[in-house]
Amino acid sequence: MPIKAAVLGTIVLAGALVGSMGAVHIEVKPKKPGGEHIWVVAPAILLPAGAMVVPKAKVRQASREIRQWLPAIRAAVNELGRCPDGPFVQVDDRHEHVRIVKIDGALVIDVDDETETVHVSIPLSAAAYACDRLVEVAETPDDSPRSQPI
Repeated sequence: MPIKAAVLGTIVLAGALVGSMGAVHIEVKPKKPGGEHIWVVAPAILLPAGAMVVPKAKVRQASREIRQWLPAIRAAVNELGRCPDGPFVQVDDRHEHVRIVKIDGALVIDVDDETETVHVSIPLSAAAYACDRLVEVAETPDDSPRSQPI
């Protein structure tokens, strides 16, 4: 019986962790024949796991290249988290429609132009986590035992 309870507890904990970060949605729909329709929905918790397949030297290089902007990005993510749901940017003209909005703790970007329709939704908690990991990697010496992929 204790093993079943431990397994059930692990499953519930894993489900809560996956659910707490939400899901990343990406969809690209081409408007012209022959274009490739891309549709991805994945638990946001997979972002750090996916980064583990990237060579750590590449992650470290990218982290260091954007290092000077990471505090501003992190501050923006924090402030977006505090903002109420609603629109941030909306651009409508003859050829393009762009909408950036916060909905239920996620930043949602929709672009519709003459060639394709793009939808991206990322939970702000996942963006904050990614920023924190990039800062960590950028600040870790190359020979440190902590210099593992994010």
